[in-house]
Amino acid sequence: MSKCLVLFVEGDTEVEFYKRVISNARQKRADGRFDINIECKNVKGVGGFKNIALRKFLKEIKPKYGNECEFCVVLCRDTDVFELSPKPPINWKEVERAFNEIGVKNIIHIKAEHSIEDWFLADVDGIISFLRLPKKTKISGGSGYDKLKKLFKQANKMYYKGMKGSAMINRLNMDKILQAICTELEPLYKELGI
Repeated sequence: MSKCLVLFVEGDTEVEFYKRVISNARQKRADGRFDINIECKNVKGVGGFKNIALRKFLKEIKPKYGNECEFCVVLCRDTDVFELSPKPPINWKEVERAFNEIGVKNIIHIKAEHSIEDWFLADVDGIISFLRLPKKTKISGGSGYDKLKKLFKQANKMYYKGMKGSAMINRLNMDKILQAICTELEPLYKELGI
């Protein structure tokens, strides 16, 4: 039976980031390969984990790999919308139950503490270099998202959640970032056999 790892992420920025994570993990293997099919799907915001993820799985993923595939679903999300909300927008047990009902046995949660932008800031030098700002640029703002938005603004550019950030992500020092978040990514690495 073949294996398939399906990552559901919140936006285009996350798609680019997790592609780099997978690529980096592949380089750590002696043969540079995985014996597993990998898909990364954008659910366009945290609300998409409820319906869009399930729909994409049933309409795009399952038909592509069929019933001879053992699926592992990875739900990659920011925690910021859950931190202050008395009634969180998603009941993760319900999401898990829905995937279990369609045959997915293994479900992993990858949580970016506050937001994925906080992860990016582990390589603030790379961001400043990408934006062509002076090395001594001061960083201000509350959340990682605020800080990144303000840095972009100083460079006369815009940053918004979910944007396609491949140019910036390709310039980041992934080793530095991955070292800072290795605990959060451990379940994913384990599934990849690293």
